[in-house]
Amino acid sequence: MLGLGKFEHELIRQTPLSLLALTRHTIEPHEEEWFARCRADYLRSFPTTLLELVRSALLLALVGPLTGIAYSLFVTIGCGAFLLAQISLRRTEARPGADQAAALETRRRVFALRVGWWLCALAGGLALAPAPNVAAIAALGIVMMVIDGLRAMSLPYLALAASFSGGIVTAGGLLLRGGQDATPYLLMILVIAAFLHWSIFNLYYLFATRRIRTRRLAEAKETVQLLLNQYDDDGSDWLYELDAEGRILNPSARFSAACGLAAEELAGITLAMLFHEGNHRRTLANQLEQIEPFRNLVVPLTVDNAERWWSISGRPVEHRRGQQACWRGFISDITQAKAAEARIAFMAHYDQLTGLPNRTLFNATLEREMARSPEPGRTGLLFVDLDHFKEINDGYGHETGDAVLGEVGRRLELAIRPGDMVARLGGDEFAILLADLPSCGVGLEIADQILRAMREPVLLEGHLLPLGASIGAAFAPRDGLTGEELLRSADLAMYNAKLRGRDGISIFDNSMLDELQNRRDLALGLRNAVEQGEMELHYQPLVEISTGATVGYEALLRWHHPERGLVSPTEFIPIAEETGLIVPIGEWIIRTALHDAAQWPEHQTVAVNVSPVQLRDDRLIRLIANALATSGVAAQRLELEITESLLIQNTDEVLALLHDLRRLGVRISLDDFGTGYSSLTYLHYFPFDKIKIDQSFVEGLADREDCQAIIQSVIALADDLHMVTTAEGVETKRQLTALRDLGCIQVQGFYFSQALPARELGNSPAAALAGTEVEEGKVLRIARRGSGVKPVQYRRSPQARGQRVKGA
Repeated sequence: MLGLGKFEHELIRQTPLSLLALTRHTIEPHEEEWFARCRADYLRSFPTTLLELVRSALLLALVGPLTGIAYSLFVTIGCGAFLLAQISLRRTEARPGADQAAALETRRRVFALRVGWWLCALAGGLALAPAPNVAAIAALGIVMMVIDGLRAMSLPYLALAASFSGGIVTAGGLLLRGGQDATPYLLMILVIAAFLHWSIFNLYYLFATRRIRTRRLAEAKETVQLLLNQYDDDGSDWLYELDAEGRILNPSARFSAACGLAAEELAGITLAMLFHEGNHRRTLANQLEQIEPFRNLVVPLTVDNAERWWSISGRPVEHRRGQQACWRGFISDITQAKAAEARIAFMAHYDQLTGLPNRTLFNATLEREMARSPEPGRTGLLFVDLDHFKEINDGYGHETGDAVLGEVGRRLELAIRPGDMVARLGGDEFAILLADLPSCGVGLEIADQILRAMREPVLLEGHLLPLGASIGAAFAPRDGLTGEELLRSADLAMYNAKLRGRDGISIFDNSMLDELQNRRDLALGLRNAVEQGEMELHYQPLVEISTGATVGYEALLRWHHPERGLVSPTEFIPIAEETGLIVPIGEWIIRTALHDAAQWPEHQTVAVNVSPVQLRDDRLIRLIANALATSGVAAQRLELEITESLLIQNTDEVLALLHDLRRLGVRISLDDFGTGYSSLTYLHYFPFDKIKIDQSFVEGLADREDCQAIIQSVIALADDLHMVTTAEGVETKRQLTALRDLGCIQVQGFYFSQALPARELGNSPAAALAGTEVEEGKVLRIARRGSGVKPVQYRRSPQARGQRVKGA
C-alpha cells in the first residue's frame, strides 16, 4: 500500500467532523467512469448473497418460525427479493459497454432499500422474540451494524448511515425489552459507532487514494515506456550499449549518424576510441574500468571535420550471478551549450565593443605580471583617456561613439609591442600593460606613439572627428608594489595630464598623491563653505562701448578658505561639479546675485554662469522663478550664461529647458562663442539674446588677422540675428578701440575693472563710466560719476586671467 503524506496523516488526526475531508478526492473528468467502476467493483466483491441467507436464517431461528406467520413471510420474501435484485444487477453490469456510473447509482439505491428492510426485520425480531433470545438478536444487530458499514465502505456516507441506523434500532429494541439491563449493550453500540465513523472514512480514503495513485503511476509508466521506445529514434540524445570490454554493441542508426560512421564500422570498437586522444579519453576509460555509474562526463570529438562535445552518462548492468554483462547509458550532444559557455567566458573577460580584454582580465594579468617580474622598471602601465570623446558621443550619437571606440582599440593594438596587453577599462578609458621593458624610456616611447596615433582625426560617415588623448604612465616598483597601486598611480598621472591641458603624457610622482589629497580636502571644505559664510560674489561690469555706461555685471564666485586664503575658482569649481555640490552652491549664487541686483538701478542686468550639472537638476526652473519673486528683480534683468560644451550634452533636453527659461523672461547668453564644434548649429536651434566672444580671440585682436576676421564675422552674424555681442577679457585701449571699430556692443575686462564685491561697486552703480586713459600693462578701476570714488591703479598680475568662473 502506498504511504501517506504528511498532509494525509494530519487529516486522519482531525476531529470526527473534519473526517469528512477524507472523502474528497480530485477526480479528473476522464477518470469519473473508471472511479465509479472501482467503487462498484468493491461492492460486487462482497459475498452479499451468502450474508443475506445467513442473517435471515439466524433471525428467523431466534425469533421462532411460529411466532408470527406474517413476520416470517416478510423476512423470507424480502430476502428472496433482494437476492433476485442482486442477480439482476450482476447481469446488467456484465453487459458490454455498461454505464458504470449508472450501475453504481443503482447499487446505492438497492443497498439503501436492503438497509431499510433489514432495520424493519431487526426491529420486529427484537419486539417478537422470546425474552431469552433478545440478547442474541441484539448481538446479531451489532454484528450486522459493523458488517453493513464495512461492506458499503466505497459509499461512505451510505455506509455510515446504515451502521448508525442499525445501532439506533438495536439500542431502541433493547431499551424496550430490557430497560436498564440494556445499558452495557448501549455503551457497546456507542463505542462501535464511534469506531465505525473513524474506520469507514479512513478506509475509504485509503481505498480511493491507492486506486488513484496506482492508476496515475501506471499512466506515468506507460508514458515513460513510450518515450523510451521512441527515445533512440526521435530524442535529442542517444542510447548506447557496451560489452564488458567497453566495445560498442548494437549501434542505432541515429548513434551511427551522430558519430559520422556506419554501424558496421562502429561494431567492435571501444567507445573511448571515438574521442580525441588526451585527458578526456583517459578519464572515460578510467570510468569504465572502475565499473561504477557516472554522469555527465564531457568529452570532445571530431565529426565530419567539425568539433563536437558530448556528455556521457552510464551504469554497469550485471548478470544475476554478479558477473558484469555490459554498460548502458545515454549520450547528449552539448556542442551548442559549450559554444554558449565559451561566449559567456569571452563576455566575462573581454569587451564586447572593441574585443579587447576588460578590466577583470586586465587586473588579473597585471597582478600575475607584478608577481613575476623580478627587476625594477621592467613593468610599465599606461592609462589612456580620450580627450573629446564625450562631445563626439553626445553630439553625434552613441553609434558613432561606439565606432570611435572600436577605431581607438585598433590604433592602440597597432601602437604597442607584440607582447604587450591593451584593455578597455570602461567608457573611454584604456590601459596598456608593458611587460619586460628594457627601460622606462621604452615605455615612454610607446606612450608617445600612442599619443601621435590618437591625434589623427577619425573619419566616420563623412565627419572628420578630432580626437586626442591624455596618458598617464607608471612603472613598478617605483610607482606601486601591487597591480592595484600601479593602476592607481597611472590613473593619477592621467588626471594630471588632463589638468595640464590634455593631449599629453604625464609620469607619476608622489606630488600627485598630495594633489589628490588636496582635492579631497577642498571637496570636504566645500560642503560647508556656504553655511560658514566663506563664499562671496564679486561683480565685473559690462560696459556699453557707445556710451561708456555700465549696463550690468557678471557675477563671479570667490571662496575665502579659512586656512588656504583665497582659493582659485579653477581649483574648486571642477570639484564642486564632480561632487554635485555645485547645485546647492549654484542656488546660493542665483539668490545672492538677484538680492544684490535688487539694490541696483532697474536697467542694469546681472549675469550668472550656469553649470551643466545645474541644468540637469529638475528644480532649476522652480528655483529661478522663486528667487526672482523673492528678490523682486524683473526676469529680463537676469542673464544665464551657458557654454557650447553644455549644449553638446543632451542637446534636445538642454534646448527644451532653455525655452522654458525664456518663457519666464530670463535672458540667455552663449558664452565662449567659437571655441566649440557646432556654434552656428546652436544659433539656428535657439535664438540667444547675447553672444560672448571668448577672450582668446580678444587677446590676439591687435596682432593677428585671423582673430580680427573671426570677431568681425561673429559681430556681423550677431547683428543679423539681432543678438547683443559682448567681448571678454579686454585689457588694453588698442583692444577696446578695435572692438569699437568692428561694431561690438558690450565689453568687459580688467581694462575697466576687476571683479569687486557688491559693497565696493559705489553708491551709484547706474552712473556711466568716466573716460579712461590707461598705460600699457596697467589696469585702472574707473570711478563712477557722482560716486565720490577716486581712480585706483592696479598692476596686472600673470594670474589675473582665469579668475572668472565658468559654470558658477
